[in-house]
This record gives sequence, C-alpha cells and structure tokens, in this order.
Amino acid sequence: MTSLSTPATFPSNGKQANNVIAAYSPATGRPLGTVTAATPEEIRAAMRRARDAQKAWFAAGLPYRIAIFKQWQNTLQNNMELIINAVVNERGGPPFEALVEYWASIETIAQTRRIAPRALAPREVFTPQVFWMKHWVTRQPYGVVLVISPWNYPLYLVLPPIAEALIAGNTVILKPSEFSPQVAEIVAKTIQEAGFPPGVFQMLHGRGDVGAALIREKPDKISFTGSVPTGRKVAAQAGEMLIPVRLELGAKDAAIVLDDADLDFAAHGVLWGAMFNAGQTCIGIERCYVSRAVYEPFVQKLVEKAEQFIKVGPGEAIGTTMGALTTEAQYQIVESQVREAVEQGAKVRCGGGPADTPSGRGYLPTILTDVTPDMRLMREETFGPVLPVIPVDSDEEAIRLTNSLPFGITVSIWTRSRERGLHIGRLIETGHVSLNDHILAHAVPQTPWVGVKESGMGSSHTIEGIQEMTYPKSYSVPRFLPILSSLMWYPYANWKYAALLRIIRFGYAPNLWRRLMGLLSGR
Repeated sequence: MTSLSTPATFPSNGKQANNVIAAYSPATGRPLGTVTAATPEEIRAAMRRARDAQKAWFAAGLPYRIAIFKQWQNTLQNNMELIINAVVNERGGPPFEALVEYWASIETIAQTRRIAPRALAPREVFTPQVFWMKHWVTRQPYGVVLVISPWNYPLYLVLPPIAEALIAGNTVILKPSEFSPQVAEIVAKTIQEAGFPPGVFQMLHGRGDVGAALIREKPDKISFTGSVPTGRKVAAQAGEMLIPVRLELGAKDAAIVLDDADLDFAAHGVLWGAMFNAGQTCIGIERCYVSRAVYEPFVQKLVEKAEQFIKVGPGEAIGTTMGALTTEAQYQIVESQVREAVEQGAKVRCGGGPADTPSGRGYLPTILTDVTPDMRLMREETFGPVLPVIPVDSDEEAIRLTNSLPFGITVSIWTRSRERGLHIGRLIETGHVSLNDHILAHAVPQTPWVGVKESGMGSSHTIEGIQEMTYPKSYSVPRFLPILSSLMWYPYANWKYAALLRIIRFGYAPNLWRRLMGLLSGR
C-alpha cells in the first residue's frame, strides 16, 4: 500500500477570514496552510450522503467492516512518520509526545476490530415468566454519528469515537477543531486510502457555527469532546431535538501523595502527569494534595525535577520536552489564573511566567504553594503547565478536597500501600483510579473511560465505547405452543386471575413453605 502524499494545503489554527481558515504552528507561528469552512449547502449534502450510505454499510456485515479496519490500520502504520510530523506541527510539542499519541491511536484501531465481535454479539435472554418464548438482544447502530473533536490531542481524541461508531455500522461526520484540522485531514485521507465506501466517513471544517448547523441537521447520535461550557451548549441544543449525546468534558483532576509514598518516584510521576502536552490534557493533574509530613520535601523534589527535565520550546528543536500552548485564548487563561492566584497570596516555587518561544505562547512549568480553595486556579480548569500543591492532614481531608469540585475523570494516589490506595480510590467520585501512575491508563483502549459529575456522560473505549454507539434491540419468538401467549389476551376470566395469582405467589414468596401454600391456595 502506498503512503499518502503530503496535502497541498493544511487546515487552520484558528484565524478565519470569511470561510477560509488559516493554520499556524502554535510553537513557531509558521503558517501550515488553509482550508475552507463548510457552507450550509455542504452541511445538508453531507448529512444526506451519510444517511444514504448508512444502511448499506451496516448491511455489509461486521466481518466486512473488520476487514476494512485492518486496511485502515495498515494505512495508519504506513504513514506513521507523516502523521507524527503533523501532530508535532499542530500541537507544537516534542516528537516523543506525538509518538505516544500515535501509539495509543493505532492501538485503538487494532483493539476496536479485535473486540467488535464480542461487543456486538447477539445475547440470548431467558425469561421465566414467558418460558415458551425465545428472547435475544442485538446491538443496533444509531445511524449517522456526528463527532466533534478538540484540539489538544488532534489524533487520539479523534480516532476512538470515529472507530467505535464505524465498526458498529454507523456512518460518521467529523467536525474537527478549527485549531487542529491538519491532523484530521490526514486521518480523512487514511480512511479514504483504506477503502471505506463513499459517504461512510466525511469531514467538514469550521468553527462553532458549523458544529451548531450540523446538530440542526439532526444526526442520530453526537459524540463531543471538549470543554464543559461548550459541552453544555451541545447538550442543550441536542436536548431540544432529543438527540442522544456522549460527552467527554474537562476536569480538574487530582493527585494524592500519601506519607508512605516514594517521594522521588511520586514527584517524577506527578510532574509528568501535570506537564505532559504543556498541561493541555483533560486528565492531567491540576491539583496535588500531599500529606503534611512529607509536603516540603515533595515540593522541593517537584521543583528540582521541573528545572532538570523540562525545556520549553518548539517541538522540532533539539532538547525540547514541552511545547507551547496551542491557542492564544488558552495562554490568556493560564496567565490570568496564575497572576490572580499570586495577587491573592499564592507563592511561585518555579516558573510563573512566559517562556521564550517564537510564537510567544510558551509558558514555564509552574509549581504553586499557599493556594486557597476560593482562588480561580483551584475552582476552574486551567489546561496549562501549572500545578498547585496543597498540604493535607489526613487521608479523609484529601478525599474531601478531591471530591469538593464538580468534576471527575481520574485521580492518582501515590503510596506504597496498595490496600490504602484502593480504599481511598473507592471513595473518590471519579471514573478512573490509578495507583502510582497518571495519564498512561488513558492510552490503553482496553478499559472504559467515563467522566462523572460535570466531566461528561457516557463511556468511551473498549466494549462499552462500541456499545455506546448502538442501542439494544430485542426480539421475541415462540419456542413452542405460541397459543400460550393468547392465554393473556381477552377475554379475562376468573380462572386466569386465580392461575396467575398462584404463579406469582409460588414464584416470589420468601420461603418454600409459603410458595407451596400459595400454589395450593385459592384467591
């Protein structure tokens, strides 16, 4: 299979004049190319094509779809270098982080095709009430799935919802972020190269108005990944038309460092979990609660490791370990949260200001202490390379503070005691718990990911993620004597009432004696 050629023009990084979107590297400001935002006519036409293609795509059968997925995996593998370079250009981060994103993404495709037969297999159900009937449940695709993806992981947060929807027999329309459509263009080309039928997958560029217009065309399911405020808007618009949604939203996830933790190991892991992708990770560590007994040594180790390991710069520059913030708006959020916290008494232990990058959007890895719960830095998602560290006097206080915010995707607990860590984890209101690790568990598509509270609804990854793109459809067929069903029909008679009463008494009485008495007694 031949590799893809580099697209003649790449999509944008946010600057839009009329319907033209121009892309720029967030690290260097270098122009990457342009694409055109979809018009209302193109949006309507794409939805018609998706609906026309869906029935044939589903009818082709799961073995056919799995075979197409195998070709798609091969196409992604053959174009690994092109994809990684595009991720580096569009995210502005180092190649190693782009490679991690690619690894998680291609494993998602492989895992999806492996588990699809199990996720979509018919399931027989025995019902003792009507034992003469055979019942089974199948998984039915919704139809057309609209996928709206974010900019922070332009490959990994795009591929899973597309793969889950397509393998289940849906067709997909992708609306990538206007800040990261370059990688989405390459994803679309790999799908085309793999041999997916026309209309099964389509991509439309644009900003929020295009996403809203696509929702107005009434897709059968929406998968949205992004911020909580935008997620609310998507859910509200979808709710007006009763369109089911899956939301993967933001968070302010915590790390809890206990007094028995290996401090050097924990500091290394917490720092990476907070600073990976310049902190632009919905499951990144944005709060760190540390046992007071080890608080100061832990903070000192964090600062030392930040200064030792993190060098901010363009991803393609030698030695860069952290890139720039992707958008100017995100840079302003990070800068303002840190500035306000310092004005309110927080202490900067390292960082706390801009880094020298060509684009002007680099921000130094920042460790803060003396923060308070009322600071905006502690109440809202930061989405940047900033880590506030808070001392706690007990495990119970750490649990209470972690649960105090209306978010919950993941939490990490750093301890030498597996039992103690799991006990704390069971009490945290979150969709995932990690012991002595953070972020990496999200890169394995074998476990479901769920956001609780304001961090989302619905599941992604593994069997639950595929089934999220379907609804259960049940069947009932007589095994024998279909006339038995007619005994429930008109006319009602006293003997029917008495017989059903005996059945209920026998089936649900609390012990055998009362069951037998219920079977033998009359009304």
